[in-house]
Amino acid sequence: MKTLSTFMTGLAVSGSAFAADVVPANTSVVDALTLVENVGVYAKKDSASTVAALNSTIAAEAFGIDWHFTVPVYVSDASGYGAMELGASWKFVEGVEFLASKTSLNLEGGLWLPTGSAGYEATNLNPHVGFGINMDWKDWNLNQTADYRFVPGSMYDPLIGSRISEDVVSLVTDIDYKWTTGLDVGLNLTQEYFDGGGVFLLGPSLEWDAASSVKVNAGVGFPVWQELAVENSCVVNAGVTVKF
Repeated sequence: MKTLSTFMTGLAVSGSAFAADVVPANTSVVDALTLVENVGVYAKKDSASTVAALNSTIAAEAFGIDWHFTVPVYVSDASGYGAMELGASWKFVEGVEFLASKTSLNLEGGLWLPTGSAGYEATNLNPHVGFGINMDWKDWNLNQTADYRFVPGSMYDPLIGSRISEDVVSLVTDIDYKWTTGLDVGLNLTQEYFDGGGVFLLGPSLEWDAASSVKVNAGVGFPVWQELAVENSCVVNAGVTVKF
């Protein structure tokens, strides 16, 4: 999902001989504040229990960088909270013409903190780094992200379905079409790979502008390929984003 908030104020001065726009410098430390609530349901094969994950994220834009803090809560045979994540994203290229699209590039990174309940915790500080590209053709939009997670100890991953003690590469591809004003439909490809295994999900998605400051999204992913100790039958995601 893509969110962008810009606040600008201006003073226009006009006369018979000239006209000028004066925009004062933005002195706010925080330019935008966003709350994201996302629910993921990971249905597992055979006798493995389904896992529900509630991710609560607070995001803010400050000093030209997007910051976020996420707390995951898991419900299955045993319930508890997982490793908290503190991350940031910097858009260093925005809206340039490339292949007839408005293209933006960003760098991202963060830290999974050594927190969580028994079975869902991270035993060490796990950093991650990555990048993203967005290409906008008005009616069509492509968003691609890639992320590398360093796992020096172990941590729980609901998509992998168990604790992981190896580095993980994550790839997420969203192809969206503007169906009507305020409603985008598309296709999502989600991949996670580690030494000796991985998973590739494919499925439809949608995003609806429920209000000027509220977005609702939903999607379902079906495994195209997976080599996991605990395999997925399907993964369902739904969320709401509120901007303040």
